[in-house]
Amino acid sequence: MHKLDIAAFRTTFDTGGILSVSLVGQGGSFHVVAETRRGEAVLTKARSVEMREFRDVQRATILLREIGISEFSVDTKNWRPEQAKIGRPTRPDRAKALRVAHEAAAYNVWLEGKVSASRRGLDEGTNLQIDQQDWDKLRAAKLAARAP
Repeated sequence: MHKLDIAAFRTTFDTGGILSVSLVGQGGSFHVVAETRRGEAVLTKARSVEMREFRDVQRATILLREIGISEFSVDTKNWRPEQAKIGRPTRPDRAKALRVAHEAAAYNVWLEGKVSASRRGLDEGTNLQIDQQDWDKLRAAKLAARAP
């Protein structure tokens, strides 16, 4: 059995090397198997030799359609949807990382708004002007309020 990543699979299809394609259910997921002119081949993950698995037939169908394959068979003989979550890693670290990224993006939008408003105020002359002595007093008072 040959192993083809998505680029090789697409090239093989474009050159007429793929005779038929099947989505084969195994456990809780599906994988793509193709009959090629050189024998059977399986779709692998990019930069890997592991089979690319699809938990959802629709996602596999979309990928195959993007390649140009509009006709394929589906084998559900060994498909067990109740096993879909078995062995599937949870990624709470990714959820936390995405939450932090969204918060940072929201902060950047807020900060850009503040900076833009300040720049407009400087251009229009509407910003409050504080001389250095008054600013030093304000700063000293804020630092004193923070001190334990």
